Amino acid sequence: MKRDTQVLGWRLRRRRIAAVMALLALVAICLHLNTMRLPWHGAIAAERAAPAANAQLARYQATEQAKPVIGIRDNLSGLTYSPHTHTLFAVINRPPSVAELNTRGELLRLMPLEGADDPEGIAHIDGNWFAIADERRNRIHWVEIMPEGRQVVLSQAQSLALGDTEIKNFGVEGLSWDGQRRQLVAVTEKWPMQVLRISLPAFAPGTGASPSVTVKSWEPADPTGLPTTDLASVEVDPRTGNLLLLGEESSVLYEYDRNGDLAGLMPLWAGESGLERTIPQPEGVAMDGAGVLYLVSEPNLFYRFEKRS
Repeated sequence: MKRDTQVLGWRLRRRRIAAVMALLALVAICLHLNTMRLPWHGAIAAERAAPAANAQLARYQATEQAKPVIGIRDNLSGLTYSPHTHTLFAVINRPPSVAELNTRGELLRLMPLEGADDPEGIAHIDGNWFAIADERRNRIHWVEIMPEGRQVVLSQAQSLALGDTEIKNFGVEGLSWDGQRRQLVAVTEKWPMQVLRISLPAFAPGTGASPSVTVKSWEPADPTGLPTTDLASVEVDPRTGNLLLLGEESSVLYEYDRNGDLAGLMPLWAGESGLERTIPQPEGVAMDGAGVLYLVSEPNLFYRFEKRS
C-alpha cells in the first residue's frame, strides 16, 4: 500500500512538472512571436501602400552598411542630422552619452550625458539646440551642445514631462523636429504604440520660459492602424514633410504622407535596397536636406542610403 502511494505521488509530481514545462514553453513561444522579426508585416504594408508622387523610399540603395562605429561598443540608439554642423548626433543609453558622427559613420566625439536615466531619442531643433528623450522618465529635455563641448548636462535643462507610464521602459522612444510646423514628433515603442505631435508655436529654447505646448495623437488614415508591432524611431522628411516611422521588430521603414496615407516603405532585409544582410536591430533614423538617409542599429552599426536617379 505504501509503495502504491509512493508511485501515485510520483506520477502526480511528474504530471505537475509536465504541466509547468508546457506552460513555460507556451510563454516562451508567445514572447518569441511578440519579439521576432515579422517580415509579413512588411508584405501586408506593401499591399496597403498606394503609389504617391512624393514617395521616396523605394528608390534608395545602401551605400554604407553594417559599418561598426569605432569607439562605441554597444547601445547605439536615436539619431538626428544637424544642418548647422553637417554632422549626425546619436544617443547611447548605457552609459548615457551623446555621440557626434560624420556622415560616413565615423565618431567625432563622445560626450557623457549627465542626469539622464535612459536616453533613447534625439532631435536637432536649431543651431546648437537639441531635444533629448529620456524614455524611463518619459521626459523631453532641451539642451545646447556646443562645438567644443565635452559633456551634456540635463540637470538645469528645460524639460517637458509627458506623464507617467505604466511600464517604465516604454516611454518616449524616438524624436524628430518638424520645422515647417514647429512640432516635435515623438513615438512610444508599444503598450501603447503611438505617435505624438507636440506643437511649440512660440517656444525658444534657452530663454528659461516653460514651453507652452499642445500634444495631439497622430493616427494613420487607414482605420486598421499601423502595420508594425513596435516603433523604434521617427524622422520628418525635411523636403516633403512626410513621416518616416521605423519598426524595429519588423525591420521596416514606413513612409506616411501629410494626409496620413501609407505612401511607401523600405524593408531593411537582405536582398532589399542593396542590403547584403538584414539590419539586426534598427534603432535610429535620420535624413539630411539632400535626402540622404542614415540608420543606426545596435550594438554599434551604421548604415547610409542614397536615392537612385
